[in-house]
Amino acid sequence: MRLWALALTITSVTSIVTSPAAAAGPDPVAALRRQLAGGNGVTFSDVLVARSEGKPRTFRESGVHELDRGRIVASEILRPKDFMFGNYRQRLILFPDRYYEQSATLRKHLPEGKSWVVAEEKQSLALYCGQMRLSDPGTLKALLAATKVKRPSGVYDGTRTTLYEGSITLGELAKADPGFRIAGLHRPAGKYVRVRVDWKLWIGRDQLVRRCHSDSRQPGIPKLSDEPVHYVDDLRLSRWGRPIDIQAPPADQVATYDELDLPE
Repeated sequence: MRLWALALTITSVTSIVTSPAAAAGPDPVAALRRQLAGGNGVTFSDVLVARSEGKPRTFRESGVHELDRGRIVASEILRPKDFMFGNYRQRLILFPDRYYEQSATLRKHLPEGKSWVVAEEKQSLALYCGQMRLSDPGTLKALLAATKVKRPSGVYDGTRTTLYEGSITLGELAKADPGFRIAGLHRPAGKYVRVRVDWKLWIGRDQLVRRCHSDSRQPGIPKLSDEPVHYVDDLRLSRWGRPIDIQAPPADQVATYDELDLPE
């Protein structure tokens, strides 16, 4: 399985702010940078609805991200339904250079005593809201600069939030984030540059994002499909700063894809 085909995917600061930079006013970008450098994690749940030819498909996943050294260094994801093979629960542990997969689909093909499959493949670890990488400070800065509406909103993760609303194009996202890719594959070009993403961010009193909603209509996936797709994503974030240390499965429980007993 290749995760890029359906790639979607910050430790809470509660100390009293006294620095001159912080005193200048709320700064969600600075708050994000602190979390990415903190060596802890964040919990997420996500619901993505992709509608093509009038038929919606819903993808759900939840899990945790481990944050350190200014980036996401590991992710653990649970999916109640396998993206590729249907109604099979799937668990993934991802690192920048490999991922581990466990599912009912693969279990019957594994060698005796093994319960995981590993694939050595580069992973784009990010906190995705639709195709926006909220774990990229440049992306968050660009979104906030495009804010059209700002107002008090509800309580998420135990904190009252401020709702920011706006829109941004895929081209603008690409300028803000050098790592931005459509469906994890291609930089936007041609008609994709002008595709608009309508977004909402619910930001807590500590300036950390608690919820993100994105809505975009795209003319397919470049070089893969010309079928237009309407994406609506709803991402919830909680437990900023939770201690997290994601580990690979024990080596004696892991097989490679070459070891699977697959039908000819």
